[in-house]
Amino acid sequence: MERMEEVRTYKAENGEMITLRPAIPDDAAEILNTVGSTSLERSYILMEDFGKDQESKKNYITTMDRDHNLLLVAVAGSIVIGSLAALQADRGARPQTAHVLNVGLHLKQQYRGIGIGSEMLRYMIEWAREHEFKKLVARIFTINKRSLHLFTHAGFTEEGVRKKQIRIGTDFIDEISMGMLL
Repeated sequence: MERMEEVRTYKAENGEMITLRPAIPDDAAEILNTVGSTSLERSYILMEDFGKDQESKKNYITTMDRDHNLLLVAVAGSIVIGSLAALQADRGARPQTAHVLNVGLHLKQQYRGIGIGSEMLRYMIEWAREHEFKKLVARIFTINKRSLHLFTHAGFTEEGVRKKQIRIGTDFIDEISMGMLL
């Protein structure tokens, strides 16, 4: 079986050339900036588990098990404008869930709606199949209609709702669990 190309460049709907590639340690600061830019409407942020400062993120990227985890970046020019984490459930510690990837996607606002998120999901799905994962899971806040549409369009289906899962200020927000079987 032929292995997929790790680095892909294509033209986004706005005409800009976008490169998708696995993250490198030097991307840490820009990944944090991208994740921070998605604020309240963001999908479940998996990467917050691995440090909120640049050094922690650099260390995570350096030591990440790349056979079981994908940290993908979308780059416009030389700037990281999006990141996608597809991380093995339970960090691979439990054989019962080792076939599952938890997915989180973040794009800077000005790069949304031009096909970049869809391309990132396509890349990740191909990577997951190549690495023999069987299920993808995303957790998305119900207020994030754009992400719900994006993941549905990519083939994810709703598996359940966690009521009042997060509190933002005085508001309680539900979280939808979406899955895709590979």
